[in-house]
Amino acid sequence: MLILTRREDEKILIGDNIILQVLGIEGNRVRLGLDAPKDIAILREEIHGRYTNDASNDPAVELGNELKKSV
Repeated sequence: MLILTRREDEKILIGDNIILQVLGIEGNRVRLGLDAPKDIAILREEIHGRYTNDASNDPAVELGNELKKSV
């Protein structure tokens, strides 16, 4: 595991097309912004756990269904 220290507004570049930016720090909470291509799924760990426990075992299919429900 790579451990980095960043201050507010600083960025981390991942590969050629993903940017992680620290947007704010309030107490023990950190707000992060991710800029990545639309074809890359970005899921919080607890959301990812739902998909891995799903019988279809296909997060992309389930994510599409979830997005359709929210619209």
